[in-house]
Formats: sequence, C-alpha cells, structure tokens
Amino acid sequence: MAPNGVAGWGKNLDGQSVAPAGLTDVIAVSAAPDWSLALRGDGTVTAWGYNGTGQLNVPAGLTGVTAIAAGLYHGLALKSDGTVVAWGDSTFGQATAPAGLAGVTAIAAGRYFSLALKNDGTVVGWGTDTAGQLDIPADLTGVTAIAAGSGHALALTSAGTVTAWGDSRFGQATVPTGLTGVTAIAAGSAHSLAVTAGTVTAWGSNASGQTSVPAGLAGVTAVAAGGADSLALRSDGTVAAWGDNRFGQAVVPTGIAGVTAISSSESHDLAVGPRPVLTSDAPPTTATVGTSVSYSFAANTATTTFAVASGSLPDGLTLTPDGVLSGTPATPEDATFTVAARNPFGATEGASHTITVETAATAPTVSGDPGPGTVGTPYDVSYTVTGSPAPQLSVLSGRLPAGLSLDTAGRLTGTPTTAGTYAFTVRAENASGVADTTSTITIAAAQVAPTLSGTAADGVVGTAYDFGYTVTGTPTPAVSVTVGILPPGLALSAAGRLTGSPTTAGTYGFTVSAVNAAGSVQVDESITIASADVAPAVSGDSANGTVGSSYDYAYTVTGTPSPTVSVTAGALPPGLSLSAAGHLIGTPTTAGTYGFTVSAVSSAGTAQVVDSITISAAAVAPTVSGVVAAGMVGSAYDYSYTVTGSPTPTVSVISGTLPPGLTLSASGRLTGTPTVAGTSTFTVRAENSAGVARATSTLTVSPRKVTAKADLRVDLLGPSSAVKGRTFTYTLTTTNAGPATSTSVYSEVFLPSNVQFVSATGTYTRIGNVVVFQRSSLTDGQSISARITVKATGTGRSAALATTFSTRTPDPSVRSNAEAVRTTIR
Repeated sequence: MAPNGVAGWGKNLDGQSVAPAGLTDVIAVSAAPDWSLALRGDGTVTAWGYNGTGQLNVPAGLTGVTAIAAGLYHGLALKSDGTVVAWGDSTFGQATAPAGLAGVTAIAAGRYFSLALKNDGTVVGWGTDTAGQLDIPADLTGVTAIAAGSGHALALTSAGTVTAWGDSRFGQATVPTGLTGVTAIAAGSAHSLAVTAGTVTAWGSNASGQTSVPAGLAGVTAVAAGGADSLALRSDGTVAAWGDNRFGQAVVPTGIAGVTAISSSESHDLAVGPRPVLTSDAPPTTATVGTSVSYSFAANTATTTFAVASGSLPDGLTLTPDGVLSGTPATPEDATFTVAARNPFGATEGASHTITVETAATAPTVSGDPGPGTVGTPYDVSYTVTGSPAPQLSVLSGRLPAGLSLDTAGRLTGTPTTAGTYAFTVRAENASGVADTTSTITIAAAQVAPTLSGTAADGVVGTAYDFGYTVTGTPTPAVSVTVGILPPGLALSAAGRLTGSPTTAGTYGFTVSAVNAAGSVQVDESITIASADVAPAVSGDSANGTVGSSYDYAYTVTGTPSPTVSVTAGALPPGLSLSAAGHLIGTPTTAGTYGFTVSAVSSAGTAQVVDSITISAAAVAPTVSGVVAAGMVGSAYDYSYTVTGSPTPTVSVISGTLPPGLTLSASGRLTGTPTVAGTSTFTVRAENSAGVARATSTLTVSPRKVTAKADLRVDLLGPSSAVKGRTFTYTLTTTNAGPATSTSVYSEVFLPSNVQFVSATGTYTRIGNVVVFQRSSLTDGQSISARITVKATGTGRSAALATTFSTRTPDPSVRSNAEAVRTTIR
C-alpha cells in the first residue's frame, strides 16, 4: 500500500485545495477558508494556500505532532508530550496558548479562538470571546472530543451527550433534545453535526442546505462541517457531501475512496486516502519497427490515470490515460521512460524502463482521420504512414475536396473552396506491398459570427420559468453566463434556454455570451424575481397643508401583488384625492382638521393606517423687525430677527454687507464670529408667497486682542468598495491650518470590525482596532500623512473614523477634527 496523500476540491483561489507535490504519509488534515494543514506520519506538519498573516509559517523544527487544527488565520499543533504549539494571526490572542498548558489530548481552532481538551476531561479556551465561545460551562467534565465553529463550540462527553456554548443566533449552539449515544461531532460556521449509531444529526443554520442530511445516509464514522456545507465519512471509506456548492465543495470527486480522514472549510474540502500502487509495471524491453506493441499498466485503486512521468516513449507508441501502451514503433532507438499512476490523492512513479526498437523491412500501413474543414480556412493534416522503405502515397479512388492536394509523404494541404462531403481512398505503396485507407472529409461553409438576442422576463419565487434566447451562427454557438449570477433555481443550457423554478427574490444582473470559432457576442441581462404573495402593509404620517397651496404626499405601501390603496373611513380634506398607489395630491380648499383611515388591499390581505391632516388658512404676508446688538472681533455672535408670516418667510440680505465673519440664515438668525472691527449697515428681507417685508440694521463690531490659536484638520481617504480576503489602504492626512503652531498633536483611526490591521507607515501605536499617530508639533500650514493597510475579513458596509486633537494647544474649531470613510466589502 502506498503512503496516503491528500485530495482537495472546491475553491482554489489561493491554492488551498491542491496539496503540495510529493506530500505523502498523511494521517490527518485540517481545512481553513484560504489555507490547509496536513499532519504526516513522522509527526511533522505541512501548510499551503494563503499566507497573509503567517499561518503557513509552521514553526521550524516542529516534530512529535499528534493532532492539528486550522483556524481562520492561525494554526494549532498538539505534541505527543501533551503541549500545544500555535502560530499565525494572534490579534485576539488565538495563537497564544495559555502559559503552562499541558496534559492536552485534543485541540480545535475556531475563527478567532482556540480550544484544548485536557486528560482530566476538562476544556480550556483562549482568543476572542465576542460571542461567548470561551464561556465554557463551569460543570463541564468527562469530555472526550471537542469542535470549534466560527463563534460557537461543542464538547462530546464520555456519556455520549453533547454540550454546546457560544454564538447561537442560528441555533447552532442549541443541542437537539434527547440527543445521546453520540460518537463524533463537528462545528461549522453556523451549524453543528453529530454521529449516532452511524447516522448524522444536524442543527443550526440551513441557509444552504447544510443541515439537510441526505436521506438514507448510514455507516458514518466521522463528520466535518464547513462554512455552509457538511461532510460525512462512511465506514467503507467513501465520503458524502451536502450544503453550499458555490465552489463545487458539495460534489465529491469521482474516485474518492479508501478515505481515512476528512476536513471542511467555508469553500473547500480535504480527504486523506491511499495513492495508487502500480501492480503491472513491466512493459516489453524490445520491439521492432513496423510491428505493433501493446501492454497495459495497472494499479490497485479505481479511477487511476496513467502518464509518462520522465523520459519519452519510442516514436510511434502512445500511452492512454487508461494505461494502455500501444502503437507501432517507427524509428530504431533505445527509449527510456517511467510511468506514473495518479488518483485524486496523488501520483506514484513506477520503475525505469528501456525499450530497444530494432529495424525491420515491413509492408506499408496508412491510417488517419483527416477531420472536417471549412471553406476559406487553410487545411493541413498528415496521414500516419509506416513501412520500410518509406511508402509513396496517392489517391487511389474518389476525389479530394476542391482546393486540397495530397503529397507522396501523406500530407493533405490546401484551402477548401467548396462545401460538401468528399469520400476517397488513399494508397501507401513500397516494395513490400500496399495498404489502403478510406477517408471522408466534410467541408463546412465559412464560419459565421454568432448573434444573440432576447430579453428574459421577470419571474416569481416558486413559479416555473422558461425562456429561450435567439441564437444564430456557424458553427452552432455555445451559450453560457460569463459575468454575474443567475437567480437561484434557474439554469442556462448551452443552446440558450433559461429554465427552472426561482427560489430567492431579488434583482440579478448577469451577462450571457454566445461563442463559436468565428467570434463571440454578449447580452447584459437583469431579471427581477418577485416574492410570492406577501400581505400588504401601509404606513406614513402625512404632512399638514395650507388652503390654496399644492399638496403632494405618498404613503409607504408594500405587498405582493401590489395592493390597492383607498380611504375606507372618514374624509379627506376638500380638494385632495388619494390614488390607488397611495399618492395623496391636490390643492386644499377648506381649513380644518380631517381624520380618515387609509386601507391597502390585495389578494393577500388588508392593512390600515389612521391619519389626520390639518389644513391651515391661506398665506399671510411676512413681517420682519429687530434691533441688532453690537459685536466684538473674535467673540461668537448670535441674534435672531422677529419674523412672522404664513407660510414661514425666507430671510436674506438684499443690500449692504454683513460684518465679515457673520452669516444670516433663512430663518432670520444672524450668527458667526466677527473678524474685522467696524460698522456695517445692511437691509434684510423676509419673503413668502404672500409678499415681502424689509428691515434696515446697523451693527457695530469693536476690536479686541486675539490670541493666535492653531486650527487642526484631519482627512481620511479609502476605497468605496473592497473584496473579502484582500487588502486595501486608508490614507490619513493631518493639517495645521494655523495661524499658530500646534504641539502634542494626536491623530487616531478607528478601524471597522470587519477589517484586520496589517501594517502602517510612520510612528504609531495600535490598541486593538485603533491606530494612534503622535507628532510633537505642527507649524502653520504643515501637513503629515500616513497609510494604514488592512485586510477585509467580512462582507457588508463598514466605516473607519479618523480624529485629531492637541493636548497642549486649544483648537478654535473642532468641525474639521473628524472624518469618516465608508467601504462596502463584497
């Protein structure tokens, strides 16, 4: 039996599902979202995939390992002496094992936390505790196995029961009542698995079907839970998978058998199994030119393919993937080569072989399938010819396609000119005899670039969908989705037919491409899948109005199908009307308060909202008055004119100028900080639909001694969007707008929870997700900049906040001392 290897399937963006070449003697694996771990029989550990936080940097000299566990970006290894070694990301202490930890018999790694099972049956945890994943029940003893999910944990006791704690938003930490006799457990991102008497029990999130255990699944000895998919290892060494299949992780590859260990992550799965052993590896050592050779290599595992691993076969011989070495040697030579047998767990290279090919006078042979051609496209095909001496080839009967010719060596070349099917016989002749072969060549018309048209209709959840695009072209184009995704439940055939039954409401944008040898064409599509019938809802609080003034208000109305809106009790203000869509418009004619009930009705039900509108009398001409107070340079100023009128008048300066530093609001409030001493005379106007009013004011600003201060400003730049698992950069700029020098300047950046700090420029201090920069002083007009590199760890909207302040120099205005930047992570 060959040493075990590793088979992987699913997402491979960072190489996480393809084990390193030559990895053998594997006894255990552990899969994380972007990287993988393997434990070898000699107690050493191998890691591969993404290495953004050092998770692939297995400590040098690490040996004697008996178990491994891979968290999001950190790794754990249990040594034979009962101690734990950890490495990789330790932002939350997850890669820092507690001092003095010993007597450990099992380990588990969650997203940002770690667990260890001690030989006394108790559990120890470290790392983040944001979801209570480290709140190990105080009375938990007799534990025989542990498992760590994204934010929850499981423990299997010697009594065959399961205890769970931590995040249970989806019920993943709520063990089913009566679950006993458990022999194995596994924890995924938001679901849990347990094995009882060879069957699997699952609980928690089922958003992707990860807790929908396949009917009839039995004989299970071990389970593994990923982000939203599940694995089960049967006693016969086969593997079952179900749940999320976005990256193919829920489809077990053909040939996965004899498995001894499994592991699952958010996007890929791993299995340990036997590499093939060559059971037939003794091809003939001699051959003769012109005499056929046939030999079959064989191995001890199913789904094995064969290929030449080194050297080369004799000219004229080929090795098929099924291991058949065959052909007719054409050249005298000594050919040395090795053959490798490969299955999903790796390859095994066999012994070195040398075949000595000797010359012999032989009668000719001729073979070949020229294949089809196209009008106007150059054609070049050679027949396979053997014989000694070299045979001469000619057309014995029939006719070649117009535009083609056959030379005496068997090469058929030219440019076809006429479409059609042509049958002919080719003869190879030498002194030892003749050989004939009959060929048929079909010449197709010239290629035509594809066309693609059609606009797919919208659909409804649970309703059968069938739409066919109009596709033309020669040869027949292949149609596929090349950008975006189809609505879940729909599939597009290569002929351009979109069918299925939608399962999820939403709007889905995608690009459909038709491709053939003559080119390609694309159509951008968008399909809206409506929800099944949803009971109506209506809400809103309409505004008051004024007699003679146009009125426009829309209630918020939801429901499927669209509800019809009407007044079912009370009365609207005269002059107003309500549309069936919930739009209240018109011009009120009579003042008063009007109460009424608005109803939204559809086939799914009825909803109501009780509303009241007060209609005020017609507009009243404005008045404006007031005597402004004196001001002082550098002192805050605040004065409000007395303004009346209906509707509320808008106040503005129509002549003269305000003292520098002051502004007048539309409500008549004069505010600001005067900057220049002097007397200013100006006229303000109050205006509404009923008329205008004016008032002239004189404001005297007296001088004062101003102590210069430093005005700090902070600017934070970042991308509007980012990709989960990738890094991006924030740029922080702190500026002293003067006029004085600012000392002991601090700038802080508060990073969002779904990013992880990677690095920063300049001098800084980091406290969790807060990065602090300190500068002894900034002169008038001076700016300093720094860059912060982070890695996106979770999807959704995020906001980073930057602030600046001085502990010694007061800032006259803090309006520019903070800025936020928002980024959407996909």
